[in-house]
Amino acid sequence: MLKTLGYTAMALCALCLGSCEESQEELKAPGAYIKMPEGGYELEINDTLLLSPRITYEVNTSYEWYLDGELISEEKEITHVSNELGRMVYVFVVSNEVGSDTLRVPVSTIIRVDFNEFKLSKDSFDLGISGTNHPDGFYSKGLIFPTIAPSQNQWRGFGLSNLKNNSVSDPNPSPHSAFAPVAKDSTFMLFRQGEEALGFYFEDGQLHRISTISVTNTSYGYLVMRNGNDEVSRFGDESTGEPHDWFLLTITGYDDLGQETGTVDFYLADYRFENKKKNYIIGDWTTVDLSSLGLVNRVEFALTSSKVDDQGKTLTPQWFCLNSVKITE
Repeated sequence: MLKTLGYTAMALCALCLGSCEESQEELKAPGAYIKMPEGGYELEINDTLLLSPRITYEVNTSYEWYLDGELISEEKEITHVSNELGRMVYVFVVSNEVGSDTLRVPVSTIIRVDFNEFKLSKDSFDLGISGTNHPDGFYSKGLIFPTIAPSQNQWRGFGLSNLKNNSVSDPNPSPHSAFAPVAKDSTFMLFRQGEEALGFYFEDGQLHRISTISVTNTSYGYLVMRNGNDEVSRFGDESTGEPHDWFLLTITGYDDLGQETGTVDFYLADYRFENKKKNYIIGDWTTVDLSSLGLVNRVEFALTSSKVDDQGKTLTPQWFCLNSVKITE
């Protein structure tokens, strides 16, 4: 009887040991994943964000959140609150006795100037002829967009619109309409160049960093370049002898002392390619990176083109549309 019990105990012990070894073999290192936009999250001031990673193997795991090398939490989830402009990078570590995984989670606090606080009637525009919300032009989130509008024909600088039309056969396209699609109830800025330098500036007189703007052509400008009109031939017209046409937006930054900080060139149309299939006219909202301008107080726009008259006057309509300004500092 004792011998039988001994064998039974040994069998149970072996079974237990095998089970323990099996359990030890099954234990895996955890993995961590979080779905976020490329480059990290972007929030506006006072926005909050719950950071909640997904764990692929969540057995006997521990969690650590770090910011600037300092441990700030040992919970699985944390809530970020955007209090001021800038970028921070959270580091999340999940681990067990087998291994660990690390995530970097960049979070930027920005100001996005998108003009949607301005409410226009359906299919309309406002050039500021009857006045604006600021003595110098349109004011939005710390930026002033000057408008000079003694009359509609004499207007230059900035105006508001929600018009859109991307028909390539419209016989009478509007200069106040964006060729690119516009979301319902969305408002954007028009820009018309004058003889003087024009652009937008920060009301506080301080230096700020602008990361990007979003631009496109007006419907009128797009179709003049594409089809030509009574005053100017279409872009790429071989009969002119100079088909390598272009329409250039030059963006210049200035600091609070009026010193130039840099320039960015962006072609709203470019027909200079030897391979004609590469020729293009911008017909969508397109992001332009302005980070190379550095810290600025003012940004000015200049429109130039290969299409000029005998006196050097630009014949391509000197308009474009501005949909977004992203401020990061």
